[in-house]
Amino acid sequence: MSVSEDATVTSKGQVTIPKRIRDKLELEEGTEIEFVLGDEGTLEIRPKKPAMDQLRDVRESLASHDIDLDAMRQESKNAWRSHGTDEEST
Repeated sequence: MSVSEDATVTSKGQVTIPKRIRDKLELEEGTEIEFVLGDEGTLEIRPKKPAMDQLRDVRESLASHDIDLDAMRQESKNAWRSHGTDEEST
C-alpha cells in the first residue's frame, strides 16, 4: 500500500517528514536518510543503509553474476601496490 502525505519546504530548505511516513519507515531521531532523484524528477527518500550492509549487497549482486571476487580483490590490491610504486619512482 502506498502512502502519500504533503509537506512544505522551509526557508532553510528543511522538510518535516510526516509522522505516518516516519512510522512506516521506522525512522527515529538520528536516523540517516538518503534522497535519490530519479531521471524523471521523482524523489525517493529512504533510510540510509550502513556501509557494511551496502558492501554485502554489492557482494551478493556480484556473486549472482558469476564474478570471481577473490580475483577481483587481488587485482585491486596489485593495482594499488603498483600505484604506490609508481609514485615513489617519480
